Amino acid sequence: MTPPRTQNVPMRPRRGQAMAELAILLVVILILVLGATTLGNLSLQQLRLRHDVRLEAGTAALGRSTAGWVDPNPAPENRSDPAHRVNAYAHLEAYAPAPTSRLPASNYTLAARDLPDAELGLETETREKRVLLEDAFIDLIYNKNNVLLREEATFPAASGLWR
Repeated sequence: MTPPRTQNVPMRPRRGQAMAELAILLVVILILVLGATTLGNLSLQQLRLRHDVRLEAGTAALGRSTAGWVDPNPAPENRSDPAHRVNAYAHLEAYAPAPTSRLPASNYTLAARDLPDAELGLETETREKRVLLEDAFIDLIYNKNNVLLREEATFPAASGLWR
């Protein structure tokens, strides 16, 4: 017994639709897997580059020293010192001339100096690395053959701050 037709439209089989959907699904899965593996590889390369830059900057900072602070008798560093809390609300570094402070390395003390970068002995290490991409990734997703990764780290000098 055949089911009754509600309309006078003849039933036609859909030949090839499932095969087309399968082909599209395979291409989409290929692109997703290719993108995920490439992103994972780029992330690992970036982490290694960051590790190398921080290692070089930290090693160089251990060997550097500064001319020292102007104040020969520095007070002990204490982040709960009232001047830190006052500066958070009053923004003392905005006043000209900036009042002198005995606190090391705060916005308040660095604003009172002419060359705070020189007094801290800050130096920046920068490294760049080109990573080649897979041919399939280039053909399907990104039409360039490499990616430039860049990392930089800034460290102060590790000695000579209290002379």
